[in-house]
Amino acid sequence: MRRLLATAVAVLLLAGCSESGNEPEAGAGSPTTPSTTTTSSEPAETGPVVRCPRGTQEIDPALPDQVPEGATSVRLCDGGADKVTPPVDALTSDVESVVTAVNEQPLERRGCVELRIPEYQLAFGYPDGTRFVVAGRFTACAELLVGSARRAKAGPPLRTFVASLGAQRATATPPEPIDPAALDCAQPRELWTWPLADPRELAVAALCVGDPQHPGRARMVPIPPDDLETLTASMATDTVETSGMFCSAARPRYWIVGANAWGDPVTMDYGCIGLTLSGELDWTPRGPAREILRDRLETGR
Repeated sequence: MRRLLATAVAVLLLAGCSESGNEPEAGAGSPTTPSTTTTSSEPAETGPVVRCPRGTQEIDPALPDQVPEGATSVRLCDGGADKVTPPVDALTSDVESVVTAVNEQPLERRGCVELRIPEYQLAFGYPDGTRFVVAGRFTACAELLVGSARRAKAGPPLRTFVASLGAQRATATPPEPIDPAALDCAQPRELWTWPLADPRELAVAALCVGDPQHPGRARMVPIPPDDLETLTASMATDTVETSGMFCSAARPRYWIVGANAWGDPVTMDYGCIGLTLSGELDWTPRGPAREILRDRLETGR
């Protein structure tokens, strides 16, 4: 009976974990049910780092209603709505905190009325190469699609992932710097993932001058490293809270694009009275930073 149960669980897990053909799948004789129990003093094998699925996860009655234990990596992926810019790296430390953040959300028996594409997905990877995907969408239900079930509150797992990845990066070495030529005025926005893409941590940047509604036609003016250092220092001090402030509908025709040391795209759109740092915080450059921005604008016109 024990053998039959183990086989059944293995089949259920694999049913939702084999969407990508670019990563190794468990062989016919490989164990497919992750386990958190070990009798050896040797460190557990982590297996391949998980990759994002090609499609969007939906409710599957054949899967369990929670994330299986034993995940060794988790990656933030776009849900298909182009609302999340996935970080370039996966979380491989403290993965259990993200598993817990999903599984501790209460089960929802009702279906969400506002059916739409999820804003994000969390792909959990296991030592044998299998994958379990959770989708989150910020509808009125703010629901999570977890295997065969719906769970409440899509926010906590996402915030837990972002915080854990930030902590992991604090003890790791960034990859090779991004080539400034790879920047694009039409690059994706980093919605929902702040502070991973905090503009104050820009490592490379350019000013885009043109119509924000047609970013592909904008003129891109590179910002030299020394000037960027001055600008990011200004971003740390020259800020204004815009909560409750009346904002004009007319917006200046410029914005900043760039990337941090990890390669995450960073886009600073114009907010209420300046370029937006986060939420309701705008940057209002002063002194040398203001002169640099003005000079770049003149070059781009």
